[in-house]
Amino acid sequence: MISLFVAVIFVAFLLTAGIVVDSAELRSQRRALSDLARQAARAAVQEVDVTFYRATGRVRLDPPAAVAAARAVATAAGLDADVTVRGDRASVRLQSDVGVRVLGLGEQHVTVRASDEARATWGVGSARR
Repeated sequence: MISLFVAVIFVAFLLTAGIVVDSAELRSQRRALSDLARQAARAAVQEVDVTFYRATGRVRLDPPAAVAAARAVATAAGLDADVTVRGDRASVRLQSDVGVRVLGLGEQHVTVRASDEARATWGVGSARR
């Protein structure tokens, strides 16, 4: 009777430990993916259409250059990026498959998604006093 109880408790402990490890891994990967999406969005908004800005005084991104900059950041990490550029904003969506040991219960990978958006600015917007 005691051996059966110990065996059940041991299996429950292993399952709990596995869930904790998988949850920590997923959280870590989600945070890393979110940081990468932020970096890619920031890279995209560096590509301002300078000719348009000089002519109108308004900030607008150069869409092909912004998309290429964001995708270059994602490609360096081995991922594909879905990049959308609208006016002075760029949004980046990423996804990655993360291997799990316990949470999948048959599935060996979980898809993690992250997105971020950045807005381009030019010059000083306001002074601090």
